Amino acid sequence: MVKIILCDDDPFILKIIQEQIEDILLHQGLDGKIVCVSTSGKDMISYLRSHPQEHLFFLDLDFGNNEFNGIDLAKQIRSITPEAKIVFVTNHYELALDVLKSGTEPFGFIEKTTDLRKMNRSCYQYLYLANKQITVHQKKKDTRTITIRPGFDEEIHVPIQDILYVEAVKTKSHCICYHTINGSSITVRESMEHAMKRLGDGFIRSHRSVIVQKCHMIGMEDGMIRLINGAFAPCSFRLRNELKGMIYGNKK
Repeated sequence: MVKIILCDDDPFILKIIQEQIEDILLHQGLDGKIVCVSTSGKDMISYLRSHPQEHLFFLDLDFGNNEFNGIDLAKQIRSITPEAKIVFVTNHYELALDVLKSGTEPFGFIEKTTDLRKMNRSCYQYLYLANKQITVHQKKKDTRTITIRPGFDEEIHVPIQDILYVEAVKTKSHCICYHTINGSSITVRESMEHAMKRLGDGFIRSHRSVIVQKCHMIGMEDGMIRLINGAFAPCSFRLRNELKGMIYGNKK
């Protein structure tokens, strides 16, 4: 069962997230329970110290003028439960790179919105992923990481299991973009061939301009691969039957 903690200093947004998660758990057959709802980062950390198990967090990234922001709280969470799954709730996607550089290893990002359908879809994505990880917990976890250098003096270490797909950047020569489960997009100067060699057998080049991680493929629609986060990736005609077998048969 996924134990869920919600923390946001905006009571209105907190209520929306709570209601959507409760609706998903009730109607979508996912195994989970909300164990803590808090508008205070300090109170949330206090609860966690008393219950230091692995949790799925939906955590506000920007706590306004409070003492701690979401990155500070995430670092405290990691010090207590290193295996925590932290989903940041934010209106500031420009801070995603700062989160990655902080080493807090986010599980994902959700937009703060009053659009209930959009919030429901976003919450479902991470509840589904958390449930999926629990079901494969007995299997050997891929702990490999790759180093991505988006700038001359920038270096980001990304767990390979978090990479959703890689695509060639049409508007920039000799550049590719790594897309991760948590919603980050990192553009680097690198060839598709080099990326494929680094990523290994868990990935397949579904199209000349796209590499996808096999375990994150969940469907095929109109010749496009549907990925775990709802995104679609192109598939060449010659590979469609092979990928359908991976998706709907025994994934390897």
